[in-house]
Amino acid sequence: MSQNQAACCFTGYRPEKFPFKLNRECLDYQKFENALFEQVLAVAECGCRKFYCGMAMGFDIISAETVLAVKNAFPEPLELICVLPFKNQNYNFSKEWKERFNSVLQKADDIIVLNEKYFSGCYQQRNIYMADNSDYVITWYDGQKGGTENTIRYAIKKGRHIFNINETPENIGFQIEFEIK
Repeated sequence: MSQNQAACCFTGYRPEKFPFKLNRECLDYQKFENALFEQVLAVAECGCRKFYCGMAMGFDIISAETVLAVKNAFPEPLELICVLPFKNQNYNFSKEWKERFNSVLQKADDIIVLNEKYFSGCYQQRNIYMADNSDYVITWYDGQKGGTENTIRYAIKKGRHIFNINETPENIGFQIEFEIK
């Protein structure tokens, strides 16, 4: 991909997997939100213009909201593309997350729905789709097993650049472990 067509996707945890509360009163959340904004801005400044977001509760929706905030402040056009693993993905979201989900969809530049209905493996299919169409992956990862880890491993195998905004002395080894394997 040429630099002006570069794309980025996001992978991270649902709210319950974070070690801190996802609200602005929490200092760790404020640091997380600032780091995410700075990383989205940094990849945009390096030529990334498309951002793929999987729209799950937690990291995905917060990332989409961050892209929209950067988009409002960035001098060149940026695209937010929401990739839904299935129609009505938000059916079991809490009221707050449904509202945030719907607000993001209304502001998105494009919405891709991969399947009509949920099936086992549809979230992994979505993650593969996003990694296949991206040059960069932004994550908040601290070593927990699951979809985020699987997506990072897949993206590294595909040669994608991974940016873990949870770069603390305790988890630097996770990135090194991924690069070695």
